[in-house]
Amino acid sequence: MRFPTDFMKVNSTGLEPAVGRVLISVPFYNDIFFNRAVVLLTDYSPESTVGLILNKPSDSTVNEIIPSIKIDESVYLGGPVLSEMLFGIHNHRHGGNEPPLLKNVYVGYDDILLALIENDAIPQLRYKFFVGYSGWSPGQLDDEISRSMWVVSQENEEFIFNTSPEKMWETAVKNLGQEYRHWLSFPKHIEDN
Repeated sequence: MRFPTDFMKVNSTGLEPAVGRVLISVPFYNDIFFNRAVVLLTDYSPESTVGLILNKPSDSTVNEIIPSIKIDESVYLGGPVLSEMLFGIHNHRHGGNEPPLLKNVYVGYDDILLALIENDAIPQLRYKFFVGYSGWSPGQLDDEISRSMWVVSQENEEFIFNTSPEKMWETAVKNLGQEYRHWLSFPKHIEDN
């Protein structure tokens, strides 16, 4: 494997953060929540930025968090903000006029969607639920990107719903291209090196 001259340099992908884009944490970002995190941006504006960590499953299920919801699937740790609230993403356009985050990926849920999931009414329906979310104050995410804490990527429905959480960061890095492949040789926790 050929390593870049500056092994720690983080090259920009040329993509700007936006709703539906994905943030990939750089391999030497050892934050407790964001180590090897892949974050889907659900809101991006001058006032605030919100995202959900796609690859951090918890030990809890949806119905353990909210017993009235009869869904026995793992809940993901969306981030450190409002960690007692449940958030969801899915690939089913129903009712309302909410625009998708990206093609076939929507944020939020209601009683109709929950009933469809609970009754397995639509076999191709894909979803993920999260406790908490990741939030950035005005300018904070742009500052973190400029300090090489994240790279911005564009992913799709298949990646978001069908990539296993254990392989998501690695797959996202591979999708960035050859110049990022050396990231895969970094230990999961830098202090282990």
